[in-house]
Amino acid sequence: MTAELDALAVLRAKVAGTEMESGIDFLMAQDHDARLRSVRKCVDFACNKLVKHREKKQKKDEDEDSLTIQVCDMLTHSGIKATHNASVGGHCDIVVEERDDFLWLAEAKIHSKYSWLDKGFQQLSTRYSTGNPGQDNGDVLIYCFVKDAVEKLSKWRKALEDKNPNVTTSEGEVGNPLTFESTHKHECSGLNFHVRHKVVSLYWRPKDK
Repeated sequence: MTAELDALAVLRAKVAGTEMESGIDFLMAQDHDARLRSVRKCVDFACNKLVKHREKKQKKDEDEDSLTIQVCDMLTHSGIKATHNASVGGHCDIVVEERDDFLWLAEAKIHSKYSWLDKGFQQLSTRYSTGNPGQDNGDVLIYCFVKDAVEKLSKWRKALEDKNPNVTTSEGEVGNPLTFESTHKHECSGLNFHVRHKVVSLYWRPKDK
């Protein structure tokens, strides 16, 4: 067993700072909080890859499903099995399940009207999620094809609060201004449900020609 643990430590050191490290951490996690941190990190890696190649991801070529399937594939490649359109209270965009009844969900929308983003939030919060312990977190992913993604996220945060007076919001993770968090009482479980709202900046209008 010691040799196996040593080998795992060597592997983690080799892949430190990558989605593979986060995938290993997810598989080895001993509690829901650790699983959640790993899933979020892997989602960030996947979304950053979309942004890096955003010239190939423009709206005329991509829709919500195709972008989300790419995110699911990248999560799966990192060791986290993610399913697109799995049946969990309906057909949820991204579903990640693990032992001990861990369930993490995400709903993805292309940025347009804020009522469209609110629909995604309501789907995640009231249709797909249970709100039970270990199943009380999810993401709203916003594919943003217009410029100034952080401004659009700020406007969405205000719209979310205006449309949902039962929801409180707070700043996102340290060092990531392209996210914010929301919390509200889940109607089913009665426990707090936490949503990370993440904008994926896919605007691409080069001015060199």
